[in-house]
Amino acid sequence: MLPRVLTALVGTPILLTLVWWGGISLAALVVLAAALSIREFYRLLPPETGPLPIALGMVWTTALVVGASAASGTLNLLIVSGGIWVSGVFVALLWMIAFHSARRRLTAVIYLLGGPIYTGFLLGHSLALRGLDGGGSLGRDWLLFAVLVTFATDSGAYFTGRLLGRRPLAPNVSPGKTWEGSAGGFVFAVAAALVLGAIFDLRIPLCQVGVIGAVVGVAAQWGDLLESKLKRIAGVKDAGNLFPGHGGILDRLDSIVISVPAVYYLVATVFTP
Repeated sequence: MLPRVLTALVGTPILLTLVWWGGISLAALVVLAAALSIREFYRLLPPETGPLPIALGMVWTTALVVGASAASGTLNLLIVSGGIWVSGVFVALLWMIAFHSARRRLTAVIYLLGGPIYTGFLLGHSLALRGLDGGGSLGRDWLLFAVLVTFATDSGAYFTGRLLGRRPLAPNVSPGKTWEGSAGGFVFAVAAALVLGAIFDLRIPLCQVGVIGAVVGVAAQWGDLLESKLKRIAGVKDAGNLFPGHGGILDRLDSIVISVPAVYYLVATVFTP
């Protein structure tokens, strides 16, 4: 428990500071996180499927993050990201034909092509959200909102589950998670959203902020369960060992990779400030 707490005490202020600053420092952090994430993701492949080209995945993922950062607007984001992904698919399939000879080739293709979407494209939305108003205070506040509400969801689910958890939520995926913990995470998400909506100038009504918080409360937990399923398939407890007490980078970003894109699309297309 102590290493987990110390890691959070050191890492959280650094992350929030870089989100506040934005610019090249935040972009560099996201690129690094995406590159490390795809490395861990490809290592979660079932053993009998054979290894995947980690270097290719890192380049592909980095390109997706940079493309998301450079794109202006939702449509451009999707077009640029789609073009980069299709280009990567061409190279990846050539690699499969030339070098991959293990069994379960279809599984390998799914991981090979899906990994950059899971790590690069989805994480790239953090930069798209930060640049919502050209890098000004609106994008900063919304990205801080997304990150902090996600943290509140994770913390609420964890502590409520520890105190009140009785009924397993998904025993075949993540035995420690309970329905009571999930409900607690959802309540914490909405509460945190309303508090942050009163503090930040998010430029939409507080009731809409609460709705976005509710979506984050669901999306963050789906992200957690998705990564738990990938680890269960691979037969490992953690995706990596980068952070003492926390596991790998994917173990820290599993909720954010789903919740931040959800906030981005809601703010950019539905509840437009």
